[in-house]
Amino acid sequence: MDSLSFSLSIPLDKDGFLEMECDYCKGRFMLSKKTFDDDNNLDFFCPICGLPNKMDTFYCPEVLEIARQVATNYAMDEIYKQFSKTFKGFNKNGLVKMSMKKPKHVSVSELYTPINEYKMLHLDCCDINIKATSFDDSIGVYCPICGGTRL
Repeated sequence: MDSLSFSLSIPLDKDGFLEMECDYCKGRFMLSKKTFDDDNNLDFFCPICGLPNKMDTFYCPEVLEIARQVATNYAMDEIYKQFSKTFKGFNKNGLVKMSMKKPKHVSVSELYTPINEYKMLHLDCCDINIKATSFDDSIGVYCPICGGTRL
């Protein structure tokens, strides 16, 4: 089976950070693109709840919805192509006439702007910056790389 890949651009803020969401606690935070792209980081700790998870589980639902919309449009185009070929074969004998309208694409959502107000925090343990809400900072955050706490 062939594999397909699609490219989506996740919006960054003015400082080069992307908004993430924990699959467990649903807490939102921001990581720098540099930290996110580092190949040494296969897993991350949620800065809010401290639980570890695979890097690709921290995407915001808005980003996942855009990916779903792009994949749906691709699938509809492929189905249309295959059925169009089949219908052409049926229509050659003259006994049966079939046609198919091209399906309409699902509208792809606009890229979003992060809705929370985030505060820049420096984590000395791994010498990285993250962004979290003031409330999360006040109760303490975890380092997404090593899981250490910043109280």
